[in-house]
Amino acid sequence: MNTAAEELGHVEMLATAVALNLEGAPLSLKEQVANDPISGAVLGGMNLKNLLSAGLSAMPVDSDGVPFDMSHIYASGNIAADMVANVAAESTGRALAVRLYEMTDDPGMKDMLSYLIARDTMHQNQWLAAIEELGGSQGAFPIPNSFPQDQEQQEFSYAFLGFQQDGSDPVAGRWSQGTSIDGKGSFKAGSIMPMGEKPQLAPAKPRGGAQKEQM
Repeated sequence: MNTAAEELGHVEMLATAVALNLEGAPLSLKEQVANDPISGAVLGGMNLKNLLSAGLSAMPVDSDGVPFDMSHIYASGNIAADMVANVAAESTGRALAVRLYEMTDDPGMKDMLSYLIARDTMHQNQWLAAIEELGGSQGAFPIPNSFPQDQEQQEFSYAFLGFQQDGSDPVAGRWSQGTSIDGKGSFKAGSIMPMGEKPQLAPAKPRGGAQKEQM
């Protein structure tokens, strides 16, 4: 809950930054920004709802005007899976903050973004530490670790499959040779082979609007 409360605070910080940047912004400044091809494309496709519904105030929406609805929050019911998702979210979030930092020359924005970048550094390590506490790569994985591996088709558990048309083996790498990261097997590589018959699908329904050849 501590980190959740902090993240809500980050939303407030970003909303305040948006409001302060828009407040009293002269038209000349907007024209200067529009001279940049990327920024100009954004302004040219401006979401007018931000103007009409909020008077250019900050809104709980993304850059495309899609409202925040928690659809990107992962709650799988598996704590290890959720921690891995958290690491990915903090990593992509930090990458976005770094890009914004490089785009602005405003000292205040840089100061705020440098703080958010630092917090993403902590959060990445925080979730990695949680994964370590859950057993690390050799204890928590494969997720879920509660499913007996002798019930999966183990010949494919650590096989990197190639789909080259000429049947050659895929490019080798750490992911295809040596001991698996979870320590429970050995990587191998090979071309995928057909393991079934040609599917025999039922014909289309006569009144389903399909072509005659499909019936």
